[in-house]
Amino acid sequence: MALPSRRSVVSLLCASALLVGCTISETQVPEADFFSARTKARIYALDGKTFEVVPPIGAEAPSYWCAASEFARRELGADWSQMLYVKTGRAPSVVTGRIEAITFTLNEVPRDTPQPLIRRSFTYKPGDSASVSVADASCRDLEPFYYF
Repeated sequence: MALPSRRSVVSLLCASALLVGCTISETQVPEADFFSARTKARIYALDGKTFEVVPPIGAEAPSYWCAASEFARRELGADWSQMLYVKTGRAPSVVTGRIEAITFTLNEVPRDTPQPLIRRSFTYKPGDSASVSVADASCRDLEPFYYF
């Protein structure tokens, strides 16, 4: 009785591993529904006026406000003058478990400290706010700048 060649055994093992790797485990939980913003951030609705922005890894700071304004406008029907508030600053996502997400809301959130006279554009402390229009303007900070 002839033994199978080493090459045929390796080929069979590789094919088996490939097939096993391609199957989906039935224990996997389906991913929650999300809104995909132009910044490639995923936005998960938490309740009527509260949502979580989970940007891609390595996203720039303006992408949070940009994605929040787009979701508020398109999905929640917010007016351009509607205020967006940071409910929870940079923290692990409650939906996906990613290490960095920000929860925004259309409901007013009180600040722990008074608003400073000179305001930073991209802060994410609870109570920080911007109108949908101002938040949408942060999308321009993400566009490439071309030198001619």
